[in-house]
Amino acid sequence: MNARTAPLPPADLADPIWTIEHLALALRLQARATRAVVARPGFPAPIRLTASPKARSYWLREQVLAYLTGLSGTAPATAPAPTDVPTAGPATAVPATRPGPARRIPTVRPAPVPTPVPTEDDQEAAARAELAALRAAAMGA
Repeated sequence: MNARTAPLPPADLADPIWTIEHLALALRLQARATRAVVARPGFPAPIRLTASPKARSYWLREQVLAYLTGLSGTAPATAPAPTDVPTAGPATAVPATRPGPARRIPTVRPAPVPTPVPTEDDQEAAARAELAALRAAAMGA
């Protein structure tokens, strides 16, 4: 398997730096719903290692836990923080821009106009009118 496409190791909540997968695991949400939570005002800003908009976002575990604690008033039930793992310094990190949540603009479509279904009376009247027009044309010729 190509090293660039190798799967990431499973998310461990004891890691000091979290990805979207860590957040989804901690919040027990799908990745899409987790991204909506991350976009909320007040949620800790992600850290990106490069200035590229496609760069992977990271969050510091302690900042996320502090945010969640502030929401509920109690500590979330997650794995304890390891004491022997060094944390990444913010000197090499580039703060990510935090766009607001994507908003869909509803498409307004006109209501479909029902097409009238011809009845037998309508068909008979149309046939009579056509026959009358043919007679009139034959008489005039």
